[in-house]
Amino acid sequence: MLFSKADKWLLAGVFVLVFIGLMMLYSLGTTRTENLKYFWRQLTWVLLGAFLFFVLSLIDFRAFSTHPLLIAASYLAVFLLLVLVLFFGKTISGNRAWFAIGPFTLQPVEFAKAVLVLYLAKYFSEKNIEIWRIRHIFISFTALAGMFFLVLLQPDWGSALVLLGIWFFMLLASGARTKQIFGLILAFIVFVGFSWQFFFTEQQKLRIAGFVAPQKDPLGVSYSQNQALIAMGSGGFFGKGLGQGTQTQLGFLPAPRTDFIFSSIGEELGFLGILIVLASFGVVFWRLFVLALTGMNNFVKLFSLGYASWIFVELVIHVGMNLAISPVIGIPLPFVSYGGSHLLALFIGLGIINSIQLYSK
Repeated sequence: MLFSKADKWLLAGVFVLVFIGLMMLYSLGTTRTENLKYFWRQLTWVLLGAFLFFVLSLIDFRAFSTHPLLIAASYLAVFLLLVLVLFFGKTISGNRAWFAIGPFTLQPVEFAKAVLVLYLAKYFSEKNIEIWRIRHIFISFTALAGMFFLVLLQPDWGSALVLLGIWFFMLLASGARTKQIFGLILAFIVFVGFSWQFFFTEQQKLRIAGFVAPQKDPLGVSYSQNQALIAMGSGGFFGKGLGQGTQTQLGFLPAPRTDFIFSSIGEELGFLGILIVLASFGVVFWRLFVLALTGMNNFVKLFSLGYASWIFVELVIHVGMNLAISPVIGIPLPFVSYGGSHLLALFIGLGIINSIQLYSK
């Protein structure tokens, strides 16, 4: 049977993360029944994501790796959506980043992440590519730059940094030289300084200022992270129990379904729940790295590492926000946080990963 070749450990890790996410969303609806709508919406996205995963698993991954026009068409479609959302999108939390579709919203940048991984895996795996040559770094950067600057115009610095992180780690995995890597890091530092004047909104500047000096405005810009730390610290080892978290259930913790779901888990499921989440991510990374090391060709290796990089960057930023070691920039916890576009994009990537498992010889 075809699916007997699927990576059971990888799928089990993802299943645990999705299950914990649904469990937390259900918990958040126990005190206020109107919040149960988020659970049912997320369950709908999970089922749709599972369907996309199944369909993509049945398509031989070489349909992507050997047909550059298909990848180019996907890139252009996402690029067009990123342009259109600036004019016709819905503004949420200061970012014009969503298309409103009835009770649901669609965020194009989430699919841009999947397409960027696919595009870079194809480009970097070409036989004639010598990545240490500057022109190849520049060409790959142009694929990133179009998406990156359109996302900055929303303005969504969090998603822009995830795109940049995907490109950086895939460049590193492709064999870029050390001096080139240090040069890129220096260029990024200069760009951030430049962006402070021209790209950062006042709210974003306040968030960074609150992160640097949280004691100056504990009830203002630093409030979210202070509450996240209180929630995390009050859960103990076993947690307060589902539906019993005071910070989470009584509305003290902002965005408990999205930006701060990690803290919600810490409060209600305790340190044990946090360990289960991190262990599940560890299993996912382990299996993706094994696939990269044993992959039949460079495309397989780079797509696996690119997908892992995407999840890793989001995980690090999200946990950093919840532990107050990173500014709040609105990055969800992969497979766990509420959000349909994010979940569907991850399942699309997972479907291609599973296709690699099924069709590799």
